[in-house]
Amino acid sequence: MTTQPGVLERVGVRALERRAQTFLNAHATTADPVHLLNDNERAALRRIERAGIARSGLAGALSSAVAATAEILVNEHQDTRPLLFWGVVGSVAGAAALIEIAFVSWDALRTVHAMSAVAGVYGDERSSVVLTSLARAALEVPNPRTSALGVDPLKESRRAFLVVAAIVYKLKVSASNVIFKLVVRRALGRALVRSWLPLVAVPVTAAWNAAVTAVVLREARIRIFGPSLVRDVVDRLAPALTSPLGSEAILRAVASCIVRSADLHPNLELLLAGFIDKLAIAMPVNVESSRLFLAMLPQLTDSERALVLRTLRAAAVIDGRVARRERALLKEADAWTSDVEAERGRVLAGERLLLT
Repeated sequence: MTTQPGVLERVGVRALERRAQTFLNAHATTADPVHLLNDNERAALRRIERAGIARSGLAGALSSAVAATAEILVNEHQDTRPLLFWGVVGSVAGAAALIEIAFVSWDALRTVHAMSAVAGVYGDERSSVVLTSLARAALEVPNPRTSALGVDPLKESRRAFLVVAAIVYKLKVSASNVIFKLVVRRALGRALVRSWLPLVAVPVTAAWNAAVTAVVLREARIRIFGPSLVRDVVDRLAPALTSPLGSEAILRAVASCIVRSADLHPNLELLLAGFIDKLAIAMPVNVESSRLFLAMLPQLTDSERALVLRTLRAAAVIDGRVARRERALLKEADAWTSDVEAERGRVLAGERLLLT
């Protein structure tokens, strides 16, 4: 069962599709299907990302500067006419924030489009699937909780922890500004900083916007090359398996990474679907159980176990990160090696995995 995409996701996908069609109309004979990167393409992507990060930081700085200026102009009324003070400050800050959010979201989609064009997404047969995942990344829409494969990424996760994490995420910018202001006030004294304290939010918001955009665009880059990385891993590992037990262990290895990361990342979902197609087997019952996967390992031959553990390492890094519980899974399966972080770096760079 799959969930219907939300309004924000649909808007993002349509925006990317329109840009994709415009690009294809202008470059019909030069579209280069998505592939693992060469040095020139990596450099081009870095330039696009740096420009997007700079624009996001500038947007945050300008928005905070407008709000801070309004607060400074009516600061003398803060104690005597609080309704006027908060009415002006709230209206200006709210309008500035809305414009900032709209610009940052629009610019993120524009930047992801430019990255996709350089990487050849629009000339690839899987572009529609990639565009959906890119729209989610650009607009910071969470990955879906369910899929047609029937894997529940939260099966082994504590719901309370997820709720707390979501609350912390929502409070990120506000908390940063409040803490920074308290530090400044304590260091310099109330009388000295009262007149210009609102300007503290300018560098804080700019820095936070830049940091968040850097993470967003890195995630977009990982999703752009996900299909190519997945196809390469499946083509290199799947043909070496012959036994039904080994094939089942491969699927359980990938599904275990999904539940240990508590995230149905599109690269992991593609990897699981790719192995199902390549191995031509049905989805095992309770495939998400990492306990069953670990119990299956001693039943494999030495060569099969080595191959399954190589798959496990690839699945752990193919989304560009290794979660704490994924790291624990690798160690429990005796699959952790010093090369895991190096493999993760190759994913971030769009390079081929060594699959050691």
